[in-house]
Amino acid sequence: MAGEIAIFLRNGPHSSATIRYALKVEDFSIQIAKTPVQIPVTRNDPELIDIGFYRPSITVSGIVDNLGGDLSNTTAGFEGMASITLSSRDAPNASASSQVYYIPYKNKLENTAYEWLYSDDTLLELEIADANRPVYYGGSHSTGGGVYEVAVQQARFQKNATREDRWMFTMQFVSKARKDVFA
Repeated sequence: MAGEIAIFLRNGPHSSATIRYALKVEDFSIQIAKTPVQIPVTRNDPELIDIGFYRPSITVSGIVDNLGGDLSNTTAGFEGMASITLSSRDAPNASASSQVYYIPYKNKLENTAYEWLYSDDTLLELEIADANRPVYYGGSHSTGGGVYEVAVQQARFQKNATREDRWMFTMQFVSKARKDVFA
């Protein structure tokens, strides 16, 4: 995954997710929309009231292959997908554990947009991190990454004439605040 941002999408918390994807992401953005109120006052400065509502959203874009990168992989549900094994922590003082992440091809990632639903019973997590240095590394001195609970809002897949062997994708998520913000 050299040259890409390390983005991991999983259907559940880090330690108990059953499906984990490593995405080939070239762009990652977080937008935090707030809704302060401006009250006009006759012939005076307006009053501003900010009661703290916020709505984070995340957009990721990158490339995804037409076919899986490991046609010898016959693991049920992950047929043809290349995999990587990462070791990371899911809490500040937890010991590191190894998890297998699969690199989805276009149809698998598209199916994810249709099928993965966020609920209290089935969390979806998106993690941005350096795979060699976990998000929680060193407590409050993190890598600048984060773990977010998300729901898929929109997905776009585009075929580019110059990249006939790959698709461009953009996925938008609505999100809760970064998990370590209010911990």
